[in-house]
Amino acid sequence: MTGFEGDEEKLPGVNESRRALNFEAAFQWGGLTVLLVIILAAVLGVFSNGYFSSATADNSAQTLRVNYERFGRLQTEYKIELTAKSPHAENIIFRLDGDFNDTYQPGSITPQPDSMYSQGKTLYLAYRNVKVNGDFTVWMFITPVQPGKSVNSIAVNNAPGVRFWQFIYP
Repeated sequence: MTGFEGDEEKLPGVNESRRALNFEAAFQWGGLTVLLVIILAAVLGVFSNGYFSSATADNSAQTLRVNYERFGRLQTEYKIELTAKSPHAENIIFRLDGDFNDTYQPGSITPQPDSMYSQGKTLYLAYRNVKVNGDFTVWMFITPVQPGKSVNSIAVNNAPGVRFWQFIYP
């Protein structure tokens, strides 16, 4: 039992070290704190889909919107949404460049482009004879193949592009 003076009753056969007990208690408290911070960060989307990860970017002419995830995991497929707002052309060409070709492997694209080609570090998705009243949206599934931060740029037709960054965890 603990007294007011800090005198403690010793148990026979038990050799307690106050310093070791304090270290263990502090280590448990620190471990619990770190674990709770990691769980909270994961729930909020710091490592993948979630509040802090989901992002939207528009170009300066307000003709293109990109919905994407700021954070992702290596070799885990996720969706990027490209929306050409009220395009006034029959031919729509999305231009993806920056670190895009080096960092990502394109997967399924809906709707499928009429042609898809690359020139240098730029990937083009071409849609011909598009008849749409309103916005034209393309969903593209991409798989990160390199960890780290990548800066990408996406543009539609001759409009200014949208620059955005993503961080891929190993």
